[in-house]
This record gives sequence, C-alpha cells and structure tokens, in this order.
Amino acid sequence: MKQGSIYILFGALIAGTIWSGAYFPAPKWVFLTLLLAAGAWELAGQAARRQLRLPRSPLFWLLAAGTALSAAGIIWSVSPGDTLRESLLLLAYVAAVYVTVSRQARDREGTRSAVTAWAVYTASFVSAWGIATYIFRSAPYTGPVDGIFRAGSTFEYSNALSCFGLMVLPLTAALWRRVSARERPLVVIAAALQVAAVCLSLSRFGAAALAVLALALMAAGWRDRMLVATLLALTGGLAAAAAALLTAEAGQQAAGLAAVILVFTVTYVTQWVYERIGEREDAILRAARWLLPVTLVAAAGGGLAALKLNKRVSSLISERFVEGFSFSRIFPHRLDTYAGAADAFRARPLAGSGLGTFAEVYQQYALARYTKFAHNLVLQAAVETGIVGAALMVLLLAYVLLLSLWRLVKSGEGKGGAALTLRRALALSLLPFIAYNLFDWEWYVPALTAWFVVLAACLEERG
Repeated sequence: MKQGSIYILFGALIAGTIWSGAYFPAPKWVFLTLLLAAGAWELAGQAARRQLRLPRSPLFWLLAAGTALSAAGIIWSVSPGDTLRESLLLLAYVAAVYVTVSRQARDREGTRSAVTAWAVYTASFVSAWGIATYIFRSAPYTGPVDGIFRAGSTFEYSNALSCFGLMVLPLTAALWRRVSARERPLVVIAAALQVAAVCLSLSRFGAAALAVLALALMAAGWRDRMLVATLLALTGGLAAAAAALLTAEAGQQAAGLAAVILVFTVTYVTQWVYERIGEREDAILRAARWLLPVTLVAAAGGGLAALKLNKRVSSLISERFVEGFSFSRIFPHRLDTYAGAADAFRARPLAGSGLGTFAEVYQQYALARYTKFAHNLVLQAAVETGIVGAALMVLLLAYVLLLSLWRLVKSGEGKGGAALTLRRALALSLLPFIAYNLFDWEWYVPALTAWFVVLAACLEERG
C-alpha cells in the first residue's frame, strides 16, 4: 500500500508516453486522471499514517500558484472548457511533484533510482518504436514535417521524440554505472536506441544538442571508465540511424530492419566482450576486443559515406541541416509568430485569454500563417494567463535551470570528481526541455512535461 502512489505515477507516465504523448483530448483526460489518482493515493496514505505535511519544494509551490491562477481564469476565459481541462492538467503535474517529493522524503536514493530506471525503459521502447516505424513509414508515428519524413514515434511529433531522447540519454549513461557487468550491454543498447531516434527525428536543435551532450558524456566517461561504452552507444546509434535513413528512402524496409538489428547486435556483443576481458583475457577475447569495435566503426563510417554518396539522402540532409540553418528561412516565421502573439497579449495584458486558448485567440492576430502554439513557452503563458502567469513561468524555468546548473558544478556524490553521478545526470536531463521550449512547444506534450517535473522534483533535496 505504501508503494501505491509511485506505481500509479509510473503507470501514468508510461501510459501517457506511449499513447500519443497524452496530447490529444481523450488520452489527456485519462493521463491527468491517473496523475491525480497518484496524488490522492499519496495524500490518503499520509493521512492514514498521520504524517501530513506541506512539501518544502519551490517547484511544487510555483506549479501550485500557476494552477490556482489558471483555475481562476475560467471566469474570464474565452473558452472555459479548454481552460478547465488545462487547469486540471496543471493540477495533475502538481500531484506528480507531490508524489515524487513525498517519496523522496522517505527514500531519496530509491526514488531517484526508480524514476531513472523507468525513464530509461520507457525511452528505450519509444526509441525502438520510432526507428521501426520510420523504416516502414508507419503513420501516424512518422510523417512529413517541413516536407521531410521524420520519426515521431508515440509522440507523433519529431521534436518531442528528440527532446525525450535527449532528456533520458544522460540518465541512461548514469544507469550504466549503477548496474552489474551482466546488465551493462543492455544499457549501452538503450543509449544507442536513443541516439538513433534523436538522429531520425531530423531535429536541427536535436542534432546540435546531441553533439554537445556526446562531448559531455565522453568527458565524464573518461574519468568514469565508461568511455568505451559511451563511444559504442554513439557509434552504434549513428550507424543504425544511417542504415534506417538509407533503406527507408530507398523503400527497402526488410533490409533496413535487418541492418539496424545487425548494428545493435554488434554493439551488444562488443560491450559484452569488454565486460569479460577483465575476467578472462585469452587470445580469442583479445582479438574480439579490437575486431568488434573496428567493425562497428567501419559500419558507422560506411553508413555516413553512403549518406553522402546517395543523392536523394544527401539532398535531404543538405536541405534540412545546411540550407535549413539559414536565418533567413528560420527567423521570419518565428518572428511573425512572436509578433502576432505579442499583439494578442497586449489585448489582455493583465488576465490573459484563459489557459489553453492560444490557438483560438491567435488567429485574430496571425501575421503570416496560422499556428496553434507561440513556439515560446513564456510568450504563450503571457497570452493565456497574463503578466502574472508569465512571471510565474519565468520563475519556474529559472529555478529549475539554476538548480540544474548548481548540481552540475557542485561536487559529485562521493569522490566522483567530474564523474556522471545521478544528480548530474538529472541536471543534464532537464536542460534540453527548457531549451526546446524557448522556440518550440514541448511543454504542451503532457507526457514530456510530466517527466520534466518528476525529474526536476528528483533533483530537489528537500523533505
């Protein structure tokens, strides 16, 4: 009974993530109901044990204040039904934080470890599903975005898949340090799946963030004796993504699936061999120690060369990552969206139009083309909840950002130095989500935001 709230929370997070990211109305209602049920279970358990107490969590109180403001907005909202649903969703995030903080007060290490493990399990499935559905062009899990087929997996949105992969990848690396030698090859495969999924999302920010994150993980791995595992995960993920991209564009689905499975098999066997070298290094193992990594590197190099030589794929990548980085193409759409959203804010600067109403009010001020989101979390909060709601959102993001940076620069657990401790991994996992929401709309994919607030709550160290 004491574990009920955390089990319901994990069930909600997993179900929401694999059910359209809980984005559409029907799964959103189920998702928020499960999160509220987890909070109610925890509250009832504390009441039964006579241990009710207010959480010492700034994250909890900032979310609670935003929820109260949003609920009050139902009175003046231009669409009360939407505001009610989104306010309940905010309340569900509050419940998720409450469960996490309460569980940490009783067992901080166990709660962090459990959240990390379930995040890795979920991300591994979502990444594998994204790769497979990309190869087979299975709607709605993949589809053309900006005229290019991009993997979206269960989120059905490529940038959301990229964001989730980037959030969980540091946690996967930290998990590698905490499991037995027998389990480490599976953790490497999980990381490779996430790398491949981020690549196949063809997200421009995702590609840049993955490069930075890879350097950070390799630097940590150098001190943590996990450099080989990190390189294997990155190389295997890149090789699998290259194989999937080439075969999907050529319409060779069966060959693509076989190639991806082969790459992951070689990655697994390589890590398996490395884990056993210390136990028994005979001639066969010494040969395999070098043969398998060389094979994997050759596969990655061959895949990247094939991408360059294939005119169709080379043109696709050039359009997305070379021409697509042109400010003259990116900025006008964003600036027009921001200008229209600013006009909508000036129409109701104090109270806003009501949470969840941006899509309705923005169409009156759209300058170029219509969009359902402001592509900037603070600006959309200002339109929907006014200046006070925007201020609360800024405070929440600033708090999580500063907390993450503090955990990154602070000494690790024990004598880890710059090693990738679980606290540092949690801190790294929050940064991609914050960055994405400055120019995109990942906050409005409920499962992503729920994972974000749970991971942020794990980073706090208050009772």
